[in-house]
Amino acid sequence: MNQIKVLKNNGQLQDFSYEKLRKSLEFTGANDEVVQKVLEYISDNVYEGITSRSIYNLAFKRLRTISRPLSAYYGTKRALMELGPDGYTFEKFVARLFQKLGYETKTNIYIEGKCVTHEVDVIAEGKKNILVECKFHRTEDRRNDIKTALYVKARALDIEQGEIGHKYDEFWLVSNTSFSDDAIKYSTCAGLNLWGANFPPQNTLQDVIRDNNLHPITCLSSLRKSEKSMLIESEIFLIDEIKEKPKLLKDIGLTDSRITRVLNEIKKIKN
Repeated sequence: MNQIKVLKNNGQLQDFSYEKLRKSLEFTGANDEVVQKVLEYISDNVYEGITSRSIYNLAFKRLRTISRPLSAYYGTKRALMELGPDGYTFEKFVARLFQKLGYETKTNIYIEGKCVTHEVDVIAEGKKNILVECKFHRTEDRRNDIKTALYVKARALDIEQGEIGHKYDEFWLVSNTSFSDDAIKYSTCAGLNLWGANFPPQNTLQDVIRDNNLHPITCLSSLRKSEKSMLIESEIFLIDEIKEKPKLLKDIGLTDSRITRVLNEIKKIKN
């Protein structure tokens, strides 16, 4: 299996990694039996030149037949990317996450720094006062490198030194993809908080979403893309918001039978 070439999102070919797929499945919390079933299904369907997206779709399809909650967690990365195509919706989603975690939030606020004026994506105020810079990428292979971390830290310093003397406890860089090793090393040293697909360990963005049942509506396979877009336009980002107000589904044109299907999927994910 390792000799099969996979076409990555960047157009490059690389060897298919059985072990990498196993780890990504184990990361969802799937037990050995479930992992083995998915791997056997992939083994039967993989072929030379298959795209990484196709492998993901195969794994997601098989996992969904076994466990909706596990498939929802496995699909969180892709669900976050569906919050695109630009970063505006992701910023709103991040603000909603902070709200659910007990903060009051504002988005797209202008703050005067020492040298220039800065537009801040999210301000979260609560047990701590946090400034948040969001970085959204359309593909998972777009990592956040050290240049991004340096840029965000420089903005934070300018705001801290502003004439008004804004007092914030923490500065965060939040992304739907991963951070490079250098970005993690620098940010840890410089006091910049990272939150994304691979950091902090055991408390990644996906972990927080799963552990607090804060799944985005884009993880729902029972909704069409156009329907998800209509909900997002109404600033509905979380599946909980649909559960609390199922009339939202009626408002965007779903039949009673489809509404039942969506609510059943939400119930399975949350349980």
